[in-house]
Amino acid sequence: MRTIQKEKGKQTIRIFLSYVTADREYAHKLYSLLSKRPNLYIFTPEMLSAGEAWESILKKELSQSDIFVVLLSANSVDSEWVLHELGAAWALNKPIIPVVTHPEVFSKIPLTLRQIKLIEIKELEKPEVIDQILERYEKVATSPNSG
Repeated sequence: MRTIQKEKGKQTIRIFLSYVTADREYAHKLYSLLSKRPNLYIFTPEMLSAGEAWESILKKELSQSDIFVVLLSANSVDSEWVLHELGAAWALNKPIIPVVTHPEVFSKIPLTLRQIKLIEIKELEKPEVIDQILERYEKVATSPNSG
């Protein structure tokens, strides 16, 4: 995966994409769908290299992110790391966009996320859906009162 470069004159929105390794295929699909939009920097755990101080990098990337996107699947709702990252995003008051792989995952998600509109990954194949979601969060992330 690569990062999206900033379009001249526009602020880059930083996205932290959280998922488990078992869902790499879904994560790549989600990354690909999001990366079609300009002015996004998308951080994923795959960007970490062996030997790096990965815990501090994860903390830094999460704290610098504007939006937290979590890929929820049968695997990730039981993942300690995904739940840690989700809790950190919640504590940092980051806008959270939960994307589910299958409808049956809805019943397994943490209760706090049930109040947030969940998005099925297949919905994101429609470019207008991604635009609507990101535009809503982009306004929050770039408002003078944020962060």
